[in-house]
This record gives sequence, C-alpha cells and structure tokens, in this order.
Amino acid sequence: MPGSKDFNHLKKYVFAFIFVLSVALSLIYGFQKAGFHEDEYYTYYSTNRSIGLFQPDREWQERQAVLDEFTVRRGEGFNYGLVKLVQSWDVHPPLYYFIFHTICSFVPGVFTKWTGIAANLIAFTISFVFLCLLMERLRVPFWVELLTLIFWGLNPQTVSANIFVRMYAWLGAAVIVCGYLHVRLIKEYDTLSLDLGQLFLKGYLPIMTVSFLGFLIQYFYIFFFFCIGVATTAVIVFSKRHIKEGALYAAGCAISLALAVLVYPSALRHLFGGYRGSDASGSFLDMGNTWMRLSFFTGLLNDFVFAGGLVVIAALLFVGILVKLTRGPGRTAGMGNMNTGNEKRLDGAGIMEHSAQAIAVLAAGTLGYFLLASKTALLVGAASNRYEMPIYALMILLIFMDAGYVLEGVGGSRMLIYAFAAVCLALLLKGLVSDQRVLFLYPEDTAKTLYAAENSEEVAVVMFNPATPQNVWRLTDELLEYPKVYYMDEENTAPVTDPSVTGASKIILYAADDDFQNEAFDNLLESCTNLSTMTRVFSEDMWTTYEVK
Repeated sequence: MPGSKDFNHLKKYVFAFIFVLSVALSLIYGFQKAGFHEDEYYTYYSTNRSIGLFQPDREWQERQAVLDEFTVRRGEGFNYGLVKLVQSWDVHPPLYYFIFHTICSFVPGVFTKWTGIAANLIAFTISFVFLCLLMERLRVPFWVELLTLIFWGLNPQTVSANIFVRMYAWLGAAVIVCGYLHVRLIKEYDTLSLDLGQLFLKGYLPIMTVSFLGFLIQYFYIFFFFCIGVATTAVIVFSKRHIKEGALYAAGCAISLALAVLVYPSALRHLFGGYRGSDASGSFLDMGNTWMRLSFFTGLLNDFVFAGGLVVIAALLFVGILVKLTRGPGRTAGMGNMNTGNEKRLDGAGIMEHSAQAIAVLAAGTLGYFLLASKTALLVGAASNRYEMPIYALMILLIFMDAGYVLEGVGGSRMLIYAFAAVCLALLLKGLVSDQRVLFLYPEDTAKTLYAAENSEEVAVVMFNPATPQNVWRLTDELLEYPKVYYMDEENTAPVTDPSVTGASKIILYAADDDFQNEAFDNLLESCTNLSTMTRVFSEDMWTTYEVK
C-alpha cells in the first residue's frame, strides 16, 4: 500500500529511540549502583579467581591478594578452562561466566560494576531486537508493539536485570529468542513441512542451537523450553496431524539438551545432586507450598512490574478471554485505526489460525516458566524477582496483546487506546519514581565505602565467623579501600600478638555475627592496651562496623 514503506522506516526510528532511551535509563541507574549483592561478588570471583580466596587467622592479607580473586590478572585472561572448572564445583552452567570473563579479560586488574553491566546490556540488545521480531511475527498492532517496548524497556525490573551482575539478563535473551523461533516455526510450518530437510534446517535446528546455549546459560531455561516444546509438539501432532514431524521435533529438542550435558557433564550432578537441585526438586514436589509460592511471585509481579496495578490487568485478561470465546477469530473495526502500515496483519483465516496457535504456544511457555520458577526459586524477598525477570518481557507482551483484544471487543477507539496507554505509562512512572522499585542499587553502601576510604590509613581488622567465612565477601567493596586487612577467627581466644595491631591507636573493626562475638571483643581490647572504647558505626546483614579507640 502507498506509504507503508515510509511507515515501516519511521517505525524503525521510533523503536531505535525507545532502545536508546532504555539503555540510557539503565546507565543512569548503573551510575547510582553503589554496592553489590553477595551473588554478584561470586560472579566476579568464580570467573576471575586465581589461587582462591581465603580468610587467614591472625594474619594480614594484602589488598592485591583480594583484588586478584575478583579481577583477571595480567596474562591470565581468556582462561575458559578454569572458568568451567570453577562452575563445575558449584551449581551453575558456564556460558554466562564465559561471556563475563571475556569482558573482564579486556580490562585486567580492574574491579568495576561496568564490566557486569556491559555484559547485561549486550543481552538486553539481543532481547530487544528479538522482541521486535517476535511482535512482527505475531502481527500485533503497532500501538501494542510501541507500548510493550516502552513498558518493558523502561520497567524497573528490566533495569534491575541490566544492573544485576548475574546471568538473568542473558537467560531472558535466550527465552525471547527461543519464543521467537517457535513462533516463526508455527507461522511458517505449512511451507517448511513440504520438505522434511528444510523443516529441520530452517525450523528445528535454530531452536536446537538456541536451546543448547540457553541450557548452558541457566538451568531455569528448561522450564520455558519444556513448556513451549510440549505445546509445539501438540500443535504439530494433533493440529497438523504430522506424527513423524512431531517426533523429529521432540527428538531434536532432546538431542540439544543431551549435547549440552555431554559438553558440560557436571550439569547432571547440579540438577540431581547439588544443593540447589535438591532444594529445587524438594520444593517442586511439595504440593503444600504451591499456593504460598504462587501468591508470593504474583505479588512480586504486581508490585515490582505493574506498580500495584495487576488487579486491573487481571480484569482485562478475564474480559479478553470472554471476548475471544464469544466472538471467535475475526477482526473488529476499531484496531485498524492504529495499525497504519499494517492493515493486512489480521486478514485471512489461515493467518489467524497460525497466529492463534503461535500465541497459544508462546503463552504455554510463558505461563509454564512462571509457574515452575515460582515452585522452585529461592524465596529471598524482593531479590526473588531475578528468577522471573527472564519471562517478564513475554508476560508484558501477552498481557498487552490481550488488552488489545479487549479494546477490539468494545470498539477499539483511539480514545480508549490512549487511555489504556496512559494508565500503563502512569504505572511505569509510579514504579520508577514513587515506588522506587529498581533493585540491586545498594545506596547505603556509599557511606560505608566512603568511611573506609577516609580511614584507609588506619588498622582494619575483620573478625569472621569460622562457620561462614565466605560472608567476608559482603565487605569486599569496603575492604578494598585498605592497603591490607588483619583477619581474626572470632572463636579463637588466643591473644593477639601482632605489634601493628596491639600498638594501634585506632582500629576499624568489622565483626561478623557469632555466638562468641563478645569474647572476641574482650580478647581484642585486652590485647590492645591503647584501646578502650568501641563505637558502632554501621550495621548490615551479618556484619557490624565499629570504631575502636
């Protein structure tokens, strides 16, 4: 049609602007990020470690010794064998850590949040591009495309995923790419199935490739892949009545996962024998916790993604289902008003049939992931959002598509569309500004790090709990401000004899929670004759900072 090329050209610029705005927002919050979650420290450590971090007793540890375990040392970059080995000792697959280690290898000796944020923004770029492609394949109205990209790209939880130095942004990219490839398969199936070789090469092989990689990014990928895979198999076998093709698809999916396990055999132990695998399977099989967990994660979706407006959205979903059931497939007049350049998107019974199947398959994968992740993820307050972040983009898209059907059912006038968009943007602004739902910023760490920097010439002592010495990681950004730190096992009552400590006129003391903490305090004060008073400066999870004079 005349003008369609111009419209599509303009749309690319609009989407590019949303992308730039989304990245800019994540960078703004990236600058505000003042500290790290303990798992973020593990990301740095498990990708860049050298001899291994440890906490000595009654000994000093140089700053460089700590820094060497969180950064790539010069000449030791691109050591993927070590990265894979370290991950095999824990409970995670290695691909995300390969990506992160690669970025860190270009800046040896530098410990900075920006390496992690850079890795995540690469994943966000992939997610953004394939979300656009997915919406084109689904032939959704332009206003739904626009609203979805804005609401997801600028959402507090998308920003949180982009600044959280873990694998969840990359898991989200794998999920979106997998969803797109399945939608493309369903939409093009009738043509591809004419040649079994073409069906495998153009339809199945890309899905196998992405799923091989997705499994090696994060095991939660299996939730989405399994659910969308079952739905796709059902469409091929029962709707298309192609049993051979369905069997080939299922076999291809199984082979992709088998190859991933073959490349990374530690995955089997992680899934069935590791502490997280055991915890997850136990939680999954416990039917008694189902309602509690679903309520918890639905509450997170409501509060952190939709700023408390999920009740309104749920009502729209319910009405949307009723509209589709009563009206059946078809195009109502109103939506064409906002489809400039895309008037042919919803025309034709064949297109509608394929679109309905594609949407059903995508919805099965999305809902399945949300439910299965809800059953197995750790319950750690607001931070549990990280487990559902990878699916939020598809949830937002499906919800807004359903809202489009609702607006179709009541006429779809521009005013109704504008009103709905205004409500969504108001919720988005509320989540960002009023509710301040961006996570993993840790603004309280600014004062702690500044205090450490101001006292970097003083004697720094860390009293650690020998049962949980790894919790010293929570202090890393503070301890790196000191040239060296003196470590003490709180349960060791032997007197302190190091003259640099006993002769100090001031000590900055970091004390872990421990049943023997008071005895450790008495021991330090008795050993240091120049010191007599302890003033609490900061308190944080598991640690308290004192100024001892």
